[in-house]
Amino acid sequence: MNKSIITKQSLIFFFLIGVSLLISVSVLTYMNIRDQTNDHDFIQQTFTKLALLDNITGIINEAENIRRSYAISPAKNYIDDIKNNKITCDSLLKLFRASSLDNQVQLTNAEVLKSLVTERFALFEESMEIQDRKGADSKFYKNIFDKGKVVNIDIKNQVIKIKNEEFNNLEKNKDKAEKSIQFTYLIFIIGISVSIVIFGAAFAAIYRKAARTIAEENSEITRKELEEIVKERTAEISKINQKLYAKVGDLEKTESELKNSAEQYMRLFEQAHDAIIIFNPDSSKVINVNRRACDLYEFTKEEFLSLSLVSISKNIKQESENLKNTLEKGYYHNFQSVHYKKDMTEMLMEINASVFMYHGKKVILSINRDITNRILQLPA
Repeated sequence: MNKSIITKQSLIFFFLIGVSLLISVSVLTYMNIRDQTNDHDFIQQTFTKLALLDNITGIINEAENIRRSYAISPAKNYIDDIKNNKITCDSLLKLFRASSLDNQVQLTNAEVLKSLVTERFALFEESMEIQDRKGADSKFYKNIFDKGKVVNIDIKNQVIKIKNEEFNNLEKNKDKAEKSIQFTYLIFIIGISVSIVIFGAAFAAIYRKAARTIAEENSEITRKELEEIVKERTAEISKINQKLYAKVGDLEKTESELKNSAEQYMRLFEQAHDAIIIFNPDSSKVINVNRRACDLYEFTKEEFLSLSLVSISKNIKQESENLKNTLEKGYYHNFQSVHYKKDMTEMLMEINASVFMYHGKKVILSINRDITNRILQLPA
């Protein structure tokens, strides 16, 4: 009987090792899922910041148009519109600053942008006051117009600088997330494999020892004692099975959470405000596009996947240079190119491109924004 007790203790020891390993794998997986959730929130916050910047720029452009209208017809409602635009801009700048509190560089950039926007609206108000006092002759406020153009350029450059910083942070966070996912899958597979081996060996040893013990002790114990021993061993195995089922349930839940995280990234890709095109850098063949790209270029997804970027680019030589710069640096931000829609309508695109691994292959991810209307609305 002592021999049986020693073997049971050994089996319990190996079982605890397996359970500890499963717990370790679960903890690592949970930590990775938490990191992925943080990555998703970071990406969402980045796109929110970019949208805030676009709204600020749009409001300033709208204020420019209101000022021109006031020069033609000095109605009081134009003054109120300028003031309302300034209030809206201030609110958007506060939101951007609040979302940048954890990034000292962007916090500083936000303060600079706020001062430039404040100065621009002050010039609007000053020019309108001079017009009220001296008339609509532009010679009285030409200096203010010149200052306004300079401030407009400074605002545009500051917005570009802030966007570049956001894209750099997004790229760093994306690389970190990819490495974290790969590490988690590796630990998950190794942990499950080792746990299966340990549990399999423990169960095999239990059954072998049970059979041996019954044979050796059959002549020494009564039938009633044998039934009690079998009942005790069966209860122990039942408890072990229950623990195993609980751990399997936890692992299935973890797998489901990983799948949900991947689906969240895909939804972010499909719901992005800008067109996103993934293509082969060697052949320029399109590998994947989001819904916004199909809407903007007016191709179906199936049509897009049969295209090469060369077929929708007006300046192929420029595109080749941009592709070369992207491959050399790993990214290429805020360059412009002319693309064609399906009906050959030209679009002026603002493009941000970066290199990353997609299904084990190096590809280019291109985020394209149609700025045709914005460029046409700029003052001559």
